[in-house]
Amino acid sequence: MLNDVKTLIGKRVKLILMNDDPKTNPIEPNTMGTIISIDDMNYYKVKWDNGRILNLLPEEDEYEILN
Repeated sequence: MLNDVKTLIGKRVKLILMNDDPKTNPIEPNTMGTIISIDDMNYYKVKWDNGRILNLLPEEDEYEILN
């Protein structure tokens, strides 16, 4: 499975919904980004097109892999 996860690095993603407390300043829906790394908890570190870098939580957030 680790190798499957590593193939996601460099992939483009489109956020559908970040299930986060609004006070933590989540990324807006429909924002696009690129997965730059994956940590040992299987969280995707994404460089979002709005300039932010913030984790995407595959088990909690809704997103679409584009390529």
